[in-house]
Amino acid sequence: MRVFRQIVVVGVGAAITFGNVGQSASAQPPAQSQDSSIAFDRLPVGQNVALDPKTSPEQASEPGESIALSPSSHSQENLDASNSAQLGSNSETAQKSQVVAVESPLPAPTTNPQQIPIPSSPNKPTVPSLPTPAPRNTPIESFPPNPPNGTLQTQPPSFLEPKPNPLLLPTQPDDVRIEQTQAITLQQAVDLARRNSQTLQIADLQVQQSRSVLREQEAALFPELNFQMNGSRSVSAGGELQLRAQQRNLDSDARRSGRPAPQVGPNFASNSLNSTLQLNYVIDLFGRRNANIRTAREQLRFRELEAERQAEQLRFDVTDAYYNLQDADGQVAIRQASVRNAQQSLRDAEALERAGVGTRFAVLQAQANLANEQQQLANARRDQRTRQRQLAEELNISQSANLTAGDPVEQAGSWRLSLEESIVQAFKNRAELEQQLVQRDISKQQRRSILAGRLPQLSVGGSYNVLGQDPDNPDPFVARGWADGYAIQATLTWSIFDGGAARARAKQRDADISIAESRFDQLRNQVRREVEQAYFGLESSFENIETSEAGVLQSREALRLARLRFQAGVGTQTDVIQAETDLTRAERNRLLAIIGYNRSLSSLQRAVSNLPSNNLSKTP
Repeated sequence: MRVFRQIVVVGVGAAITFGNVGQSASAQPPAQSQDSSIAFDRLPVGQNVALDPKTSPEQASEPGESIALSPSSHSQENLDASNSAQLGSNSETAQKSQVVAVESPLPAPTTNPQQIPIPSSPNKPTVPSLPTPAPRNTPIESFPPNPPNGTLQTQPPSFLEPKPNPLLLPTQPDDVRIEQTQAITLQQAVDLARRNSQTLQIADLQVQQSRSVLREQEAALFPELNFQMNGSRSVSAGGELQLRAQQRNLDSDARRSGRPAPQVGPNFASNSLNSTLQLNYVIDLFGRRNANIRTAREQLRFRELEAERQAEQLRFDVTDAYYNLQDADGQVAIRQASVRNAQQSLRDAEALERAGVGTRFAVLQAQANLANEQQQLANARRDQRTRQRQLAEELNISQSANLTAGDPVEQAGSWRLSLEESIVQAFKNRAELEQQLVQRDISKQQRRSILAGRLPQLSVGGSYNVLGQDPDNPDPFVARGWADGYAIQATLTWSIFDGGAARARAKQRDADISIAESRFDQLRNQVRREVEQAYFGLESSFENIETSEAGVLQSREALRLARLRFQAGVGTQTDVIQAETDLTRAERNRLLAIIGYNRSLSSLQRAVSNLPSNNLSKTP
């Protein structure tokens, strides 16, 4: 005798029929409501799982929502195996088949420490299989590609440009009110930072300053030529006083003699023109001048390396801020889906309560879960707005503009080099390493200049002088006319004793040389650690992407089954809430895995620092 029991849930649209042993069980999930459909424009939705091959697409639609940040990595063979495990016996109950569906194993990702590629096709899920590592002579990829002639790869909108006056301080609310929001790609963000960064502008000015210092030192290679000319017209005040005294004497003599006093001559002016041409040249006997020139040249190279380092660090910081914004966007989308799942659970609980098969406690549980998810969504939106302003700050855009991430959340690329090749490339390319070598050379040249200053210094020079005088005095014996002359001189300067000051300064430079070499060794170890840390993080994140995809599929199916059980009256609302929490956690783990992969790739690019001018001038 067969016993049938049928439970009809009013308002939900689910009918579940259970039979005795030997009778197959069938389950049809309720139709998905419109408000629980996922809407996330930048994140592609992953594939649903159909456990029963006889089930139609409408029946296989899952009541719970999920966000698929990248395609599933499971093969069709594994899905078929899972289906076979579920349909292995018609004598099992529906509850037992549900357990089999949840506990069916999914393939574990394979690893290969030599190469980390992206999945080959987003529409054909496959078990991850990492290819053979690239040969050692494979050139490293350029990250980012070198822009032609130093131009930007993209053309960001002009309204994102900041005000031309860097000292402008907004004083009105309208000056800082957001008027436009622009979605930009990662490459556009990098280009905006390069265009608007005050740090890069300062670095460029410092390079120009050092280049001028070099030209100043190179000017000592040439002699110094000076020309001086002065003209004058003078009337002697002392001569005027002498003439007055002579006139008083003549007047006194005339009074005694009773004769008229003669008048002395006038105080004549003197006109003169004097011009001098002088030539001086310092003979570099012991290389002091050349040492100063080399010092300036190395300082210029140091500034150029510093500008290169700041440009690369800026790209890394902007990329990190962009990924933070993508993380915040993904978190908002996940929380929105969680809210919609919580709303669906609340509707199911209320429908069961109205049908008389549910409890008020389950409704209260669903309401509390919905309130918690809404709170988490509000926090996620707060973080999203904060990350938007952090990115805007990094790019130094206009005060009235805001930014959003335009790139989808997906793997940013692949790394074709092995760990050893990456380390070697980093040693060749990192500007920080060459900076220490340049600093050592600067100290060497400064020491050479100091010691050369104690030795004799020889300078030679000559001058040519032309003098012209034309006094107003008509006396023919007064000097007048033009005359020239010249002078040749040589000066030897030797600091015989300075109390040991020069040697003390030379020892300071010796210490600077040792410090630079020690820092080079220290930085070399640090660079290797950074490369290894980023490389291992890239491997781990790639594996996490695959495992998180499996976790999302399992959590999605667990939520579907938990909701079916609750609608049938054989499960609890607690099971549904726990399944929703697990799905949210799985989606969050997948988002973190993809963002973590991209961050690790960016860190590896920064650690290797692949730029055009990646040559080390010397080795320690």
